[in-house]
Amino acid sequence: MEAFQIVTFSLGTEAYGVPIEQVQEIIRPSPVTYIPYAPPHVLGLINLRGNVIPVIDLRRRLSLDPQGDGKYNRIIVVYLDDIVVGLWVDAVSAVTTVREEMLADNPEGLSVGEQFIDKVVKTDERLIALLNIPALIQH
Repeated sequence: MEAFQIVTFSLGTEAYGVPIEQVQEIIRPSPVTYIPYAPPHVLGLINLRGNVIPVIDLRRRLSLDPQGDGKYNRIIVVYLDDIVVGLWVDAVSAVTTVREEMLADNPEGLSVGEQFIDKVVKTDERLIALLNIPALIQH
């Protein structure tokens, strides 16, 4: 496996990442239109240059404690095939290059949300949970 890059971001004190090839762009939060009867993790819809896309609250999706809006919140716009979704995160950190030896399997016994974690990236400073975008979008 060749090295690849991920966009890293935080939810609270934890670090997460998504493959950069699935990231369309990163934007500042814009007004979200509420959708009645949507699942609790769906914040609503945003208008992104004429395209209406759903926004997922990753904290709720991963069963983490809620946090108020902060000045560093961002929406990571990701895509899978022809599906485009915004992921609401606490802050975007960096782009990190991942090599095969940095990857570890998802450990057994994680709390709720383990189905959304693909692998764990081990860096010198921390562990980064690599998210499974298809599972996040399709479940």
